[in-house]
Amino acid sequence: MYPFMTTTQYTIRNYQDHDANQIAAFDVTAMLAYRYNRDYEQQNVFCAVDSNDHIVGVGHIVPDQTWSEIEHSNQPSDFVYQLNIDISLNEESPPPENVNGELLKCLLNRGRELRAGYPDKKVRVTHTISSDDLEEIDFYLSKGFGTHRTHLLMKRDLREDIEEYSLPGNLVIKRWEMETQAEEEQYLAAEAKGDLYGVSWSLNHLRWTKNGGEWDTFTVFNGNEVVGSVMTWGLGEERSATENIFVLPEWRRKGIAKAVITKALLFLKDNGKSEATLGVFGDNGRAISLYESLGYRMFSIHLEFGKDL
Repeated sequence: MYPFMTTTQYTIRNYQDHDANQIAAFDVTAMLAYRYNRDYEQQNVFCAVDSNDHIVGVGHIVPDQTWSEIEHSNQPSDFVYQLNIDISLNEESPPPENVNGELLKCLLNRGRELRAGYPDKKVRVTHTISSDDLEEIDFYLSKGFGTHRTHLLMKRDLREDIEEYSLPGNLVIKRWEMETQAEEEQYLAAEAKGDLYGVSWSLNHLRWTKNGGEWDTFTVFNGNEVVGSVMTWGLGEERSATENIFVLPEWRRKGIAKAVITKALLFLKDNGKSEATLGVFGDNGRAISLYESLGYRMFSIHLEFGKDL
């Protein structure tokens, strides 16, 4: 842990535990991640501080869920392993003009260090931006980033009627608290099987999400086997997320996704929420059709920008 760059205006150094309160003043989500999500390691978080140790900006690089597969050899040669980055500036006291670019340099350099251990892998640094944030888009384009994927954010109005769907056979839906590590690992193994590329969240990320506000998971079981699931968490007084939706391949096209998603929507509605949102890749036409059939409608568009290392 040492200064990475010093100017007459600020120094960029690694995050330290005592930085948390300052960061919370302008980015609560980042502060919580740095304190409680062990995927965010101190050597991968960078703070720009002035001569009074006042933080003017912060940035981090964190493994994407694809990174969990980088030690394995069963992915195709063109599989992309991603490192996600983000930068937050302290707008309460206008940050120096070039601090955004200097933080990005530190993040890219750290990405190259992480990538060096895997010379035969394709590694990309990514950052997702709202399509209407033209200033930030221009910044990343100017740094050699290009667009790679479109993320659609869809919203369900819970004040409208919600149709219920039944499950086939002896399947049941449970609110699963995953109280033991064995249960957490069972969930993550099922999530990986339900993913196109066989990846899942890390155990650290799952535990961090579980500790958040209004967290629940509605999971379909066939006996003790996980068949599918949807996870919810609070996004404010009116809204909750409906995310991590999956059904194992051998159980698809049986109405399971509709049944478990609507179970979650009815639960949120009964608990006073008026909106539910989810994210889906823009090229996943089958999932988009499913969500539209359940009453979700377009809310916003985000673009994933990336730079190959």
